[in-house]
Amino acid sequence: MKAVILAAGRGSRLGTKGKEQPKSMIKIGEKSIIHNQIQTCLEYGINDFVVVVGYQMDVLKSHILELLKPDQVTFVENPIYATTNTLYSLWLCRDLFTDDFIYFNADIFFGGKMLDLFNNSQTSEFILEEKKCGAEEVKLVIDKNMDISFIGKQIEPEKCAGEFIGIAKFARNDLKLLENRLTECVDKNLGNNYFEYAVNLMLSETTLKAVPSQDLPCIEIDFPEDLEKAKTIIYERVKSLGNE
Repeated sequence: MKAVILAAGRGSRLGTKGKEQPKSMIKIGEKSIIHNQIQTCLEYGINDFVVVVGYQMDVLKSHILELLKPDQVTFVENPIYATTNTLYSLWLCRDLFTDDFIYFNADIFFGGKMLDLFNNSQTSEFILEEKKCGAEEVKLVIDKNMDISFIGKQIEPEKCAGEFIGIAKFARNDLKLLENRLTECVDKNLGNNYFEYAVNLMLSETTLKAVPSQDLPCIEIDFPEDLEKAKTIIYERVKSLGNE
């Protein structure tokens, strides 16, 4: 299994914090967001990484290589990161879809036990935080079997089970379908969409499961208030669980 981390974006919604350095390099406690992700994966037995870079890519590459050896990581460059989104960044990785992989948005801070939630199955799984959502969150609609019937922002919050937190496991059986749907979207000049747009197209052809987060601490850092919450409430919860 490998980890695929999408870290090309600038983090413009963070204001000045998003301009000083790549957002994934912001420290929460003693570690940067992306170092926390990488260290968690290493402790989980994942030693093969794919990282999509764009904004200040040389700075971010050097930061990542503080933890990883060069033969442990493949850097994929998104030269048009300013005008594309996660759909295009993930499409750039398509030739590296060779086995099951854990997907991360690079702005997700979480406790290390999160990866234990994935089942040892042949089904792709998306971690769900069960809560009331607003318009901005990526939402999941599920059935009684936890099968996903919709993923994305464009749905009424009252119809969803909660938020997709930006961590997923893609199973080997779904990788060709994922590649095909990403390519279909890029061919239609839809590369400025979130990758969930392409995933939504997969739902009629495969089963994708939602996995509840079981109230483990996790936050996507988009806005200054998210960063403040990550550095205080979420970090303290992670520390209290002993898995920072």
